[in-house]
Amino acid sequence: MKRLFAGQVSPVILDGGMGTQLALAGWRPPLLPEEMVLENPDSVTAIHRAYVEAGARIVETDTFGGSALKLAHRGLEGRTEEINRRAAELARQAVGDRAFVAGSMGPIGRLVDPLGDLTFDEAVEAFRPQAAGLARGGADFLLVETMLDLKEAQAAAVACREAAPGLPFAVSFTFDKDGSTVTGTPPEAAAVWAEAVGAFAVGANCGVGPEEYVDTVHRLAASTDLPVFVYPNAGVPSSRDYLGPEAFAGACEALVRAGAAVVGGCCGTTPEHTAALVRRLGGMAIPPSLRRERGVLRFASRSRVVEAGQGRPLLLIGERINVSRKSPLREELRVQDYTTVRAEARDQTAAGAGLLDVNVGLPEIDRIRAMGKAIHVAEAASSLPLSVDSDDPTVLERGLREAVGVPLLNSVTAKAEALERGIDLAWKYGAVLAVLTIDESGIPERAYDRVAIAQRVLLRASERGLGPERILLDPLTLALGADPRNALATCEALRCIRELGGHTMLGISNISHGLPARGLLNRTFLVMAMEAGLDAVLCNPLDERLLATVAAADALRGRDEGLRRYLAFAPGWSEGVPASGGASRGEPAKGGEQPLTRCILEGDPAGAEASARALVDRGTSPLDLVSSWVVPALEEVGRLYECGDTFLPQLLASAQAAGGVCRLAEELLARQGVKQEPKGTVVLATVEGDLHDLGKNVVGMVLASHGYRVVDLGKDVPAERILEAAEAERADVVGLSALMTSTVPQMEAVIRGARERGAAYRIIVGGAAVSPQYAESIGADGTSSDAVGAARLVEQLLARR
Repeated sequence: MKRLFAGQVSPVILDGGMGTQLALAGWRPPLLPEEMVLENPDSVTAIHRAYVEAGARIVETDTFGGSALKLAHRGLEGRTEEINRRAAELARQAVGDRAFVAGSMGPIGRLVDPLGDLTFDEAVEAFRPQAAGLARGGADFLLVETMLDLKEAQAAAVACREAAPGLPFAVSFTFDKDGSTVTGTPPEAAAVWAEAVGAFAVGANCGVGPEEYVDTVHRLAASTDLPVFVYPNAGVPSSRDYLGPEAFAGACEALVRAGAAVVGGCCGTTPEHTAALVRRLGGMAIPPSLRRERGVLRFASRSRVVEAGQGRPLLLIGERINVSRKSPLREELRVQDYTTVRAEARDQTAAGAGLLDVNVGLPEIDRIRAMGKAIHVAEAASSLPLSVDSDDPTVLERGLREAVGVPLLNSVTAKAEALERGIDLAWKYGAVLAVLTIDESGIPERAYDRVAIAQRVLLRASERGLGPERILLDPLTLALGADPRNALATCEALRCIRELGGHTMLGISNISHGLPARGLLNRTFLVMAMEAGLDAVLCNPLDERLLATVAAADALRGRDEGLRRYLAFAPGWSEGVPASGGASRGEPAKGGEQPLTRCILEGDPAGAEASARALVDRGTSPLDLVSSWVVPALEEVGRLYECGDTFLPQLLASAQAAGGVCRLAEELLARQGVKQEPKGTVVLATVEGDLHDLGKNVVGMVLASHGYRVVDLGKDVPAERILEAAEAERADVVGLSALMTSTVPQMEAVIRGARERGAAYRIIVGGAAVSPQYAESIGADGTSSDAVGAARLVEQLLARR
């Protein structure tokens, strides 16, 4: 999208809100906003034209909810491509060549597996016809926006590449006031992923106002060379804290100084806001890139960025989730048990690994299914990026489709066909590609031949769009016992590849194959390789001697700032012997934290149920199981969530684990003839005209895990139906959700109806545009920005009865 920024010295202005403008033009539920492109195209065209006349250089199509899953709510999934194509055509007709047309692709409204019930493939299929229609209608680029979950963003990016190859796309996330998406992705991880997956820009929109996005924009701009989009909320027009055009534009000046190249408006903004942005930002200069270092290997999980190369400490790739090792893993995988996967992911993370390798290549099992499940389990137990390890391309691709963020594709050979396939996969899914220096002639013995292969790999990858920061070259570790020159040859290859600007990795254990004192040889060879330029090693991070050697070597090489890693090991050592007597770091504690508490905190449903049954067998009553174990564990989960130490994935997993224990307690009480009464009944609904219910669904799950009876009415629920259900279900609390400023007024209608009926239940509200001031102004009993806060609010309201 160089055309967008060609000759541009000041920020590019993006348009503003669509929903409120459509409401002014006559849109009303149950019609979807996207249906207006068919039912009232002149109004849609007029809105686009108004924004261009106000000075916008980018207008978004009326397709925010235009995915097949959203349109299915009105039985329109079969017309997805048509509706999106028509929307793009209307925008193009309205703006001509005066502005760029961005094909809007908003969230699909359901969490992707394992956080939700939607598979990754289903998510891609929901986005695919939307991307195709926007492309065929003439959109200049696709704008995947308001993303709360990095995995859903990945599905959208894959759909863009598959359905609209060659059409540029940008991705914008919704970050909260604490600087992360609701599923725990910080700006740095979002930027690294967007760059890896081939987006031409990355951004932030919705959720909060301009002031809250200043730090987010700075962090995005410092993490990537991609242009940064930002279009925050102005709020609900009738609210006391609503930002009018001039106040909004004034607040956006700080966003430009923080690094934004494109600025616009989201909820509550109008053409008047756009005109104010043009006046206030027109004289400001687009800031230069804030990114300091390039050529660094960067991996990302949903919540974390891990770097290697360019003076960084050696990257440790944990090798223990691998069926080639002696462990219970093989037998467990045969019966679809992933206990060892979970434990190894947790322990290797605690021990200091930077990536986790996942290899489930047993020939007698369904390896594709096993790879997907193992990745889900590993990601639930660890915040680290993953290394997807297989010699089967189909298994590798499944792993890449399931892994969140920027993983390592481990690995392919340099044989022409295998290399091309590996580059295709790395390019499509935004992975770093590991390549073995093996070509059609086999494994070269001489360092010179391995380096020649590495050079060809780097050249071909660069031609295909993968720079050296997306390639990890493995010049192979050959057994010292087979040839005394093998260690020196590998180290020479490492040095030469470093001089080429490449990055390297090795597995080291083969150096000592068939020889005594293998640990000594492995550690010594690793130090030699580090000095020769090694960037990453596949190893056992629970080997304390190995980790201590790496820490000492990194300290001596000046790659341990403040000697922090070295000093973490030094106090526990005496003459080279670990104080623990050789025990592995990261092993589960034998005392202290109780198993049930740990299983709930770690989101391990099977482990939680097993621990709960063990407690019952030892005499714990079902009621004590909940009051003495589940409730305190959930309180700790809530504390960690509110502190920002855990995020939605962990919260959902903990809620599921706690829910399983609560169901067990109910079953046991039922056998005793005792019926456990819920703490209260909560009726939840997304108001009429709004199809966004992700936040509501999470609130429902958390409330249920806390012992409340939850009645979820779904989305797009008319006020009268909510009132009738609240009365019929004898609700103690009614929770209302809405994302769009155009549907937020429906909350007030429900509250007014409840008061007219003399209802005794309390009403709480929530959504991106809902502030405490607005909640108070419409007579709500409270609001919360997250599920844990909502559960506490319900508890407080019921305690006052």
